[in-house]
Amino acid sequence: PNREGSGSSAGSATVPSAHRGPPRKPKQSGHALWVGNLPPGTQVTDLKDHFSRDAMRDIESVFLISKSNCAFVNYRTEAACASAMTRFHDSRFQGVRLVCRLRRTATAPAPGVPTGPAALAPSITQAQTATEAILQNREISSKAEESARQVGGAAKVNDKYFIVKSLTVEDLELSARTGVWATQAHNEEALNRAFESVENVYLVCSANKSGEYFGYARMASPINEDAAATLDWAPRAEAIPDDPDLPRSIPTPATEFAPKGRIIDDSARGTIFWEAEPLDQELLPGADTGETKGEVSPDEADDVPAETPSGAQAFGKPFKIEWLSTNRLPFYRTRGLRNPWNANREVKIARDGTELETGVGRRLVQMFHRPMGSPGVPQPMPGMGMQMGYAPMRPY
Repeated sequence: PNREGSGSSAGSATVPSAHRGPPRKPKQSGHALWVGNLPPGTQVTDLKDHFSRDAMRDIESVFLISKSNCAFVNYRTEAACASAMTRFHDSRFQGVRLVCRLRRTATAPAPGVPTGPAALAPSITQAQTATEAILQNREISSKAEESARQVGGAAKVNDKYFIVKSLTVEDLELSARTGVWATQAHNEEALNRAFESVENVYLVCSANKSGEYFGYARMASPINEDAAATLDWAPRAEAIPDDPDLPRSIPTPATEFAPKGRIIDDSARGTIFWEAEPLDQELLPGADTGETKGEVSPDEADDVPAETPSGAQAFGKPFKIEWLSTNRLPFYRTRGLRNPWNANREVKIARDGTELETGVGRRLVQMFHRPMGSPGVPQPMPGMGMQMGYAPMRPY
């Protein structure tokens, strides 16, 4: 297939000094509290302890904007956010009284609310509920399963979709900067075959035990010796721990008031925030899926780890990829979306290199561009915009 112009400029032989790609965003469900009048020198750890009080299971993330002496605190539900507003507005914090405001709708942003790539999720008035998302996922899964039963009736497709697993989030962060990836050697043949047969090969990526998808990318070169010869790939981000451009992930233990989580310190792009660990990828409160609960086999765990042969290099040859989104997509939002090409398991249950049925894969990548989108309104996707009646979207 002709892919001229579709490759990413990232992927040079050396790691650039300037940080590429969008900054990391904290986890968020669209229910944000703006906090102002913070004292100089405020630490994100102090904020997460303060705003977790009586909200241990409700707090989601804290995004600190030091230069403006303000922050955004994200909660999992609208009710939790409203309750926090009542508790914390005019509360005392390190000798000052805080000013708190519920984040306004997208049509009337509150003063100081970030816009553009750094903006938080759209207004809760536009939110698709967990139940609505699951019902839509089920409908798509049913159609995919029916299509898979039709022997010899497969239609010609222009896109293929694969799940990619990473040992660490840092590896994916590094790839987002360089536009380079290296998969396990046993996946290379399937990816190359797909790259030669269709127009677009999309890779949906997640890190082990993260409880979410990191983002997705498009293959921009085949996997072979010629392509690998021009690329440099460090499979483990730990190999360059002193690189100041790399975001640092700092675990935070549970405290009396706050849950376990981690700080993401991305000083190279002026970003620092804290986010709570996922609540076992459980559904949002009030989302009744109607699914029966039963025992889950080891192969059906949410995070099927990327395999690493003991004492052996698990990575094959590096190849170019073009990152189209690094918006996080929590696993709980994909409930009900099943892959008939993987024993009809939910999409989050997959090993590195698992191929997704075309309709299911298309639905999954669309969800990166409609994190809180209105139900029933299709969203454009890079590489598919014109054929869906939309203008193409830029990767960032």
